[in-house]
Amino acid sequence: MATRDVDARILSVYGVGRAVRIDIGPGRYRSAAAAAVSRQDYGINVFSYDSQMNSPSTIAGMTTLGMGMQQFPNANEWSWTTNTFRDGGTAPVSLSDWGSILEQTNNQGLFIFDYDENPTFTGGGSPADATQLTQYIVSHHLPITAIVVGSEEYGSWDHYANLNPSFSASYYATRTAEIAQAIHQVDPAMQVGVSFDLGQEPSDLQWDQTVLRTDGPYINFVSIHDYPNAQTLSNAGLLAALPSEIHQAMTFVQNEIATNVPAPYAANIQTWVTEFNPYGEPGPQSTQPVYGAAMVESAMLWRVDGAAKLFVWSYDGQAHSPSAQWPVDTTANTAYGLFALAGDGQSPELPENQLYPSGLSLAQYMQAIGTGGTLSVWVTPDQVVGDVQSSSGASHIFAINTSNAAETLGLGGTQTVVPAATMLATSGQTITPATLTLTPGPTPPIALATSQPGLSAYQPVPPAITDTLSGYPGETVTLTGRGFGQWGANAGVVISQNGVNYGGPLDSYGVTIKSWSPTRISFVVPNGTSGPSLTPGSATVLVETANQLVSNSTSLTVTAAPNLNLTLSSQSPYPGDLLTIFGSGFGAAQGTGYVQFSQNGINYGGPGDAYHVSIVNWSNSAITVEVPNGSSGPALTPGSATLTVVTGSGTPTPALSLTIVPPPLLSAAISPPGPVQPGQLITVSGNNFGSSQGTGYVLIQQNGVNYGEPGDWYGVSIVTWTNNSITFRVPIQGMSSTGHEEPSLQPGSATMTVVSGAGLQSPALPLTVN
Repeated sequence: MATRDVDARILSVYGVGRAVRIDIGPGRYRSAAAAAVSRQDYGINVFSYDSQMNSPSTIAGMTTLGMGMQQFPNANEWSWTTNTFRDGGTAPVSLSDWGSILEQTNNQGLFIFDYDENPTFTGGGSPADATQLTQYIVSHHLPITAIVVGSEEYGSWDHYANLNPSFSASYYATRTAEIAQAIHQVDPAMQVGVSFDLGQEPSDLQWDQTVLRTDGPYINFVSIHDYPNAQTLSNAGLLAALPSEIHQAMTFVQNEIATNVPAPYAANIQTWVTEFNPYGEPGPQSTQPVYGAAMVESAMLWRVDGAAKLFVWSYDGQAHSPSAQWPVDTTANTAYGLFALAGDGQSPELPENQLYPSGLSLAQYMQAIGTGGTLSVWVTPDQVVGDVQSSSGASHIFAINTSNAAETLGLGGTQTVVPAATMLATSGQTITPATLTLTPGPTPPIALATSQPGLSAYQPVPPAITDTLSGYPGETVTLTGRGFGQWGANAGVVISQNGVNYGGPLDSYGVTIKSWSPTRISFVVPNGTSGPSLTPGSATVLVETANQLVSNSTSLTVTAAPNLNLTLSSQSPYPGDLLTIFGSGFGAAQGTGYVQFSQNGINYGGPGDAYHVSIVNWSNSAITVEVPNGSSGPALTPGSATLTVVTGSGTPTPALSLTIVPPPLLSAAISPPGPVQPGQLITVSGNNFGSSQGTGYVLIQQNGVNYGEPGDWYGVSIVTWTNNSITFRVPIQGMSSTGHEEPSLQPGSATMTVVSGAGLQSPALPLTVN
């Protein structure tokens, strides 16, 4: 790409076999050298849990769309060997089923290797699992040409499902190198990718730099996800924002690869955008024509900016609840917007597999590409114009007006007005040579930042910490090393413990820096003045320099604070149990004090924790708390956990070990006994249900379909709830309490389970449905 001054109004850019003349006016322009383009450069995201994949019209819908790849399964708690989910039930689409869909649509597949969980849910994904998967793909001749190791599955939001023993970047990178080699041992042609983060937080940069430095010799591509706009824009605002957003993302990725991977390997690492949608959440525009323009604009820009693949999220959509940032889409089912190229048949949405404007526009772009061609793109402040020259020599023009005013497009002597914030497409016109004339609006074209900045901002040697650290909360400690540079806006010491981060530019909690030099940094161990105090045990420390290079991490051993002599009323509580902590010096009132539970990397109760702990009573010598039971975050599970008390003055106790046991079962019986009818009112009698429903629910299961559990698509209507009795209605065909059309229970066997608000669960009771 080039940015240059032009004095004349007419510029001729010569592509393959023809000249294209563009009138861009005086000023500066951005143009891209012609790039080869094929349908296999573009793909869609599909799901193992999507029953629409089995619809008779799906193959035709995907064929009409015309994109050349699919990413699958987008479900990390799913086993490809058994086609079952971790929590039970069979997926509608198996790996073999997907292979058949790929063959029928003439698509290639990108498979997400489950780094979190192996196929038996007994641990994280391993090299042996990768070998087994690749052997299956090869032996069954599945048209899968690429595998990406994980898909955002390393993040803190997914720790509950991550069965690998570490959530760290270094563990992921080391494991991925082994997995990539195992895959290539079976199939050297299989392309292997790693998860790459576009974020600018120190943890994001550390992830990317660690993964690239470790895995560069073994991988073929980096996988990025981009949803660039965090709030609804005007139609013109959306179209105008995309060129710089896409270019900035690609520049960041290319710089990180060039800086952290030796040149011989860096040249072989492609950028695959494996999830993309212009918005972070779907809104009204997602089902309107402007989204078709945005999708084609993005497809062209990603490709000419250097992305090898672009996968749109997603084929048949994703619903969301409306908010102030994301208004209601009245053309969608209930109060939802859609990330959808095709309808899913939920009235008033489009019929199953009928393409929305976004899908129709992409289909037109795919038809222009055909069996392959060449793509050139020009960008001004008011237009984005793409020219696809197919292998037959026909030229297809896609002109997007990104402004709020009409623009005039001249092609072959014909003047055409392109309305504000719309796309004009011409198909099959031969240009050998011909002219394409853009008449700009009143604002002169300006330059976009097109040339990659040099790497002078990056240090040739990454910063490094050379020692380990020890200290108690509030103590000033000094780390030594090299390459820290001078203090600056982005510089900081980043400390992590139990999923809580301190010191990064966007972190909620800070780290106080006492002094900074290129080789020595002194800082205060967090003691509660900004966020929760560190607790005794292990933490990690890294340095981010002013130019955003991230060092290796080193260990910080946090020494014990004064012992408050704790004892517990029970060493083996269950979720929902009331646990009393005895000791001294807690303070007469709670104030800013708290009790923190920790299990499997998830923390409850601390000021920076996502999940809360209910304090029932607090005195100077005793604190009574409710053991986390699912009312805030997931309930504690049977096994080991720890508990820490931090007083209002910031003094922490040592972590106490607990053994969490299963809660006692509820007793329950169904009245009246015998067969039930859909729609019938049923009463469950027993004890310990709770005086009110709260977060409790009744779960009914039949033939792999669940009703009533939080997160289920279908609900169960509760009529009354007391400590000893619950009355509910047996699911019947019609609108569920969740707002979705639900099927009736079918004649035959089903089960019913009661779960109280305290997390107590009854045995599964049999139901016979007439």
